[in-house]
Amino acid sequence: MKGECFIGVDCSTQSTKAVLFDCRGRALREARSSHMFRSPHNGWAEQDATELWSSLCAALRKLTDGLDMRGIGGMGIAYQRETFVPLDGKGREIRPAILWLDQRSFKEVEEIESDIGGEYFQQLTGKILNTLPSLPKIRWIRNSEPEHYRRIDKLCDVGAYLNWKLTGRMISPYSGADTTGLFGLEARDWADDLLSYMGLNRENMPDVVPAGTEVGGITAKAAAATGLPEGFPVFAAGGDGQVFAVGVGSMGVDTVALSLGTSVVWGVHNSEYRTSSYFRTMMSCQPNTYYCESALISGSNTIKWFIDEMGGEEITLAKSRNISPESLLEDKIRDIDPGCDGLITLPYWRGVMNPYNNPGARGITLGWSDYHTRYHFYRSILEGIAFELRLVIEGYRDTLQLTPRMFRIGSGGAQSALWAQIISDVNGLDVMVTDSFENTALGAAMIAAWGAGVYDDLRTASERMSRVKDPITSCSENHDIYSRLYTTVYKKIYPAMRGYLNILGGYGLHDPLNGNTDGLES
Repeated sequence: MKGECFIGVDCSTQSTKAVLFDCRGRALREARSSHMFRSPHNGWAEQDATELWSSLCAALRKLTDGLDMRGIGGMGIAYQRETFVPLDGKGREIRPAILWLDQRSFKEVEEIESDIGGEYFQQLTGKILNTLPSLPKIRWIRNSEPEHYRRIDKLCDVGAYLNWKLTGRMISPYSGADTTGLFGLEARDWADDLLSYMGLNRENMPDVVPAGTEVGGITAKAAAATGLPEGFPVFAAGGDGQVFAVGVGSMGVDTVALSLGTSVVWGVHNSEYRTSSYFRTMMSCQPNTYYCESALISGSNTIKWFIDEMGGEEITLAKSRNISPESLLEDKIRDIDPGCDGLITLPYWRGVMNPYNNPGARGITLGWSDYHTRYHFYRSILEGIAFELRLVIEGYRDTLQLTPRMFRIGSGGAQSALWAQIISDVNGLDVMVTDSFENTALGAAMIAAWGAGVYDDLRTASERMSRVKDPITSCSENHDIYSRLYTTVYKKIYPAMRGYLNILGGYGLHDPLNGNTDGLES
């Protein structure tokens, strides 16, 4: 089946967005519905799966209200990764879903490390062993809620759950199921060793298919709930990070997809299976391709923290002028020289994933003097995130033997032209900013268009449906300044301060050292 338009859905942590795109990638109509997650204890994050379903239904009803569905060829769904839903034999939710950002399973990570080894886990799944994949949190249920664990009939990621509610078929794309930590990347299938280790089997898991596969048609019950016609085709898309890369048009090995969202997430596609501390290896939405992805857990969220805690004047003015505080802060920092007059920030507000894999790390700012202002601090945060990109991209060059030549940027932070320029100057790479703020939903629509046969392959769909603004190029003078700071200071800060930052991190949500001060100089 082909069509003139497609629906792309992005079911994220706090909202569901449904957008209707034409086959040139233009957004024709959109709707959204919010849903909440809860933190019953420090470091926990849970969500009722029924709320995800209700949110999807509400967004689709708003989108389709009064809409002529003729010519709409199908729908693709992108979704929050690592989050999983345990169901009993009657398809009922046993307990709330545990989300990707939940950090309750530090003890389980240690158990898995002891039992099977982090190196084996990474080689098999492509993932660094930490609290992010679903596996340690599944093990937490087995350890802490054995009565719930015994009732588990199916463990679904969000994609499988929503596909099941829509079509009656419990199917997950490779490019989503892999984030559970129970999926073997080279085999492109559930890893029997890991399932057995957890006392599970394949019958407890969803069926898995490549992205672009038609899952099925909307059931009569789902049609009544969503406003979509019965039989409307649903296509497997993938986890939001992989689908985002498609949506921004980052399909080649020389282009870095960069999401400047709550977390800063970036990655490149690669045809060979490689693992590294610099990235976690994912299944790509493209056939026979992997996606090497890195993340800084607190990205734009650190900027929000700064505004909330230190942006009183800008918040007041922004409200009176109906503009964003960020735009006012940009005006204040535009004339501050690169390097912030000797102020440099390590942006580990919520730990660091790649390449150090240390959730206990914390941020640090060096070089304070009495001529610095809060505006210097703000700019140093933007520069620090750009330095962190450079640190990991150097790892891409060494590990993957590839040379990125540009960024394709999306998400909220992409609205800042100054931040995009800083990223370009620090890294010496061109920056292409997309003209869509809903790149993940767009990627899901691209995958549906490809699955429906409008385009012969996903790369063509991405090229035809993504658009970018004029490129931002690096200023060589600024790049030279940043390169000196990066080489002589930035890349040396964490190795020198690791132990101290760990101890300070222990005063937050957890104590990752458990009193261990190894690595500190006497």
